[in-house]
Amino acid sequence: MFRHSAIVAKLRALVDDMTTSSSPSMPASSGAKEDDERVIESPATTPPTTQRPKLPSPPRRSPPAQRASRRRRPEKGSLRDILRQNAGTSLFVRPIGWTDLHASLLGVRFCELPVCDTPRPCNLPGSPPTQGHMRPSHTITKLSEALTEILLPTSPLPKASSTAVKAVLMTLWPAAFAKWQLFPELNMYFGDKVYHDAVRVQALWNFPSNPSALSSQSSVATISTRPAESYGPPSSNSTTHCTANLPMLCYIGKNQLASIRKSIFRVAIGPDNNPNIPVQRLQQLRAKLLIPADADQDAHFVGIFLAMAQRHFYTAPAPMFTRESYWSPRKGDPHRPDFQDVKMRILTHDTETCEFLVYTGHVTAKFLDRFYDPSSAPYDEDGTVAGMKIEFARVPIWPILGLRERLGKALGEDIVGSFDANSMETWEDDGSGSESRSGEPESRSANIKRKRGTPPTIFNGSLEEESDEDQSNMGDKKRCLGEEGNRVGVVV
Repeated sequence: MFRHSAIVAKLRALVDDMTTSSSPSMPASSGAKEDDERVIESPATTPPTTQRPKLPSPPRRSPPAQRASRRRRPEKGSLRDILRQNAGTSLFVRPIGWTDLHASLLGVRFCELPVCDTPRPCNLPGSPPTQGHMRPSHTITKLSEALTEILLPTSPLPKASSTAVKAVLMTLWPAAFAKWQLFPELNMYFGDKVYHDAVRVQALWNFPSNPSALSSQSSVATISTRPAESYGPPSSNSTTHCTANLPMLCYIGKNQLASIRKSIFRVAIGPDNNPNIPVQRLQQLRAKLLIPADADQDAHFVGIFLAMAQRHFYTAPAPMFTRESYWSPRKGDPHRPDFQDVKMRILTHDTETCEFLVYTGHVTAKFLDRFYDPSSAPYDEDGTVAGMKIEFARVPIWPILGLRERLGKALGEDIVGSFDANSMETWEDDGSGSESRSGEPESRSANIKRKRGTPPTIFNGSLEEESDEDQSNMGDKKRCLGEEGNRVGVVV
């Protein structure tokens, strides 16, 4: 028994020696802390709780500085200020819905110029008829048919009159109006948005890419312009804006414009395919509000000039199927386009008076700035908000002799090139006429020349009617056209 007790005592002493020698320098609290950490990390000993364990939170970030508001308060007279002042009026619409109020709020000024009625042949009673009367050439016949189609269209579709206008301009000035676009659609830009196909016309001609093709020595492909002064210091030096292949002139008929306005508001059919008469009458009243008080001062022309001018400076966006989208410049281009003053034309006609009307729009860089930044209101030199000036002149269509010079004076030499306004083009010697006359016997030509001394009565009567330049004669011709209902013959 004593031996057993001695063995137990030796074993205890041996265990105590081994325990003290394993960690002689470790403090007693270290083992306890290690055990505590191991217990906490053990999933079995984790106390039950419904909350997630707390994780170390990241350091707090200082709040970012408050960014300045991008939209500032609109200036007085700016487009946004005009929209706020007329909040109850439908102003933010496409140009086909513009009224006289739009032209007034935008500061548009219409100015009628003197009638371009010279030169024209002065045929006195008893004078011999011209060769164009007796034997009209192919060019005269072509012009007569095209002008007749414009005044008395054979089809209600606008393509026929558009093609006739193209034939007239191509005959008068082949180099200036060689390329055209039928029924083009122009975008309109407002702030950072682009409204696709906002303006539609019947035909459009661009400035030629090769100005040397014209007989003019003036710069048709370049226009001396003045840069805008609202976004930088004023510059006294004029810059050159290249207008090659950019809008120059467009055509839209007054009858076509009236037809569009008449059917612009569509009315859905009622139950059982019955027409909705009350709504139809309401839409007719709305359409009447679009008719200008003066047919010669149409607000729709303002939108056309604006869209044509913006096409000179904005890069065309990618084709999209939406009516509007955001606009951004191409890579490498400045964000703000380099606006400059431009001048363009609109050609239309009046079937009541048998006249062409040529509109010249002077679109300034400051006016374009108003639509680029709708919150700004740049001022002109006279202290008023920048507007648009539109000049228009009437050009009698008949007679054909002198039409090239009359219409050329209205369009301007920067469009058609230089020409002699006092020397009328007769078109008596064209290709077809010279070929037909070359095969004639000389005796036949001599007989014709002798007969000019005593012209027939029918030619004297026609010349006397054309020599009268009173407005009553123009009204008689118009009534004759309406009563006969047939195509007008050759009038030279």
